[in-house]
Amino acid sequence: MASATVAFAAVATTAPSARADDAAALEQLHDESLASRRLLADVVLGVGLGSIAAGAALMVPSGDDLAWRFAGVNTAVFGVIDTAVALYALHGIGGEQRTWNASAAERRASPGGLAKARLHAAADERRESVGHAVNLGLDFGYLAVGVVMGAASQLGVDHPNRWLASGIAVGAESLPLVLVDVVGLGQSAKYHEGFLGGFAPLANVTRGGATFGVGARF
Repeated sequence: MASATVAFAAVATTAPSARADDAAALEQLHDESLASRRLLADVVLGVGLGSIAAGAALMVPSGDDLAWRFAGVNTAVFGVIDTAVALYALHGIGGEQRTWNASAAERRASPGGLAKARLHAAADERRESVGHAVNLGLDFGYLAVGVVMGAASQLGVDHPNRWLASGIAVGAESLPLVLVDVVGLGQSAKYHEGFLGGFAPLANVTRGGATFGVGARF
C-alpha cells in the first residue's frame, strides 16, 4: 500500500542582494520597538519614584482624621510597586537586546536566519502585548477600587475622610498606568504586525510517487 508524507519548509523569497536590506530594516524596527518599551518603562519608573516621594510627604500631616497619612501610604505603596515593575521591565529589555545582538550574524547570513529572527521578534512582541493587556485589566481594577472607596466615603462608613483620601490616591495612581498600557498595547500591535510583514505564505504542492510535499514560502 502506498504511503503519503506531508512536509513543511520555509523557503526565502528574497534574493541575496535584497537580504541585507531586509535584515537592516528588521533591525531598525526591532530597535524602535525596544526604544518604545524603554520610554514607557522610564515613564513608569518616574511615576513610581515620584509617588514614593509624594507618599512620604503626605504621611507627615496628621490632621483630617489621619486622612493625609492614609493617602500617603497608598501612594507610596503604588510607587514601590511601579518602581519594581519598571526596573524588572528595563532588565527584560536589556536581556532581549543582548539576545538580539548575539544573533546578528545568523540573521544576516541566511534566509533561514532572517526568518528565525522575524519569528523571534514577533513572539517577543506578542508577549509584550499580552503583558500590557493583563496590566490594563489590573489598572482598570485599581481605578474601580478608587471609585468604590470614594463612593463609600459618602455612604456613612466610619472615618469617611480616610476612605475618600485613599480612594483619590488609588485613582490618581491608576490613571498614568492606564495611559502607559493603552499606548504600549497599541505600539506592540503595530510592531508585531511589522515583524510579520516579511512573511508571505505560498503553498507549493509536488507529487512524486506516493510522497507529497508542501512548501510554505516566506
